[in-house]
Amino acid sequence: MTLHLPTLDLVAVFTTLVAAGVSLLAWYRHRDAVALRSWAAALVLGSVGALLFSLRSPSTSAVVFVAADSLCVASFATMWVSMRRFNASMASPLRMALVAAAITCLFALAVTFSWQMGAALRAQSLVFSLFVGGLAGATAWETWRGGRQDGLQSRRIAAVALAGIAAARLVRVGLLALDWVDLAEPQTVDMIWGYGIYLSTVCVLVVTFGLVLMANERSEQQVARQIDGRPA
Repeated sequence: MTLHLPTLDLVAVFTTLVAAGVSLLAWYRHRDAVALRSWAAALVLGSVGALLFSLRSPSTSAVVFVAADSLCVASFATMWVSMRRFNASMASPLRMALVAAAITCLFALAVTFSWQMGAALRAQSLVFSLFVGGLAGATAWETWRGGRQDGLQSRRIAAVALAGIAAARLVRVGLLALDWVDLAEPQTVDMIWGYGIYLSTVCVLVVTFGLVLMANERSEQQVARQIDGRPA
């Protein structure tokens, strides 16, 4: 069964916005879990980028492609710094924003340079997938690593889903490489990647669910410590 890529892009936009709303509502309940708020912001950035990308056409300007991909990279960079903040990092929101902006600027410069050098669209997609896969993998590692500090069991859900996004992007890199050396047809690559988009969309929802569970579990831990007379 072939999945229609533009339809999947629009479904991803809608799903991501719903996940952002869930994260924001969860933050209203757990104000100390600032990662939920920044996660909602990250999802909004990603949904805007995906919406721009879904409106592409053969006549679309290169600026639109760069802007769409940069917003998506900014989304995953924000997810990474959000998880670091959730792991009790004392970084200020301004510093988090500067780090995410620096990563996004690095990506934008790399893609803009590739456009100027006349690189094929597949090569630019490869750079995009490397950035997103790397950031998703780094966020998965931060999620897993934090479990050694606070022991939250729900971290495993978010970590596995983030690893799924990273794995999907690595598959995308492999498919683009095969297409580049003419070992795979573009139609075959697009057909397989349709399932990758579907998997990534599901993983975003699972990560959001995992973050909400993490906030609830941490809140329960703090209440238990207060009852026991230990510092929260």
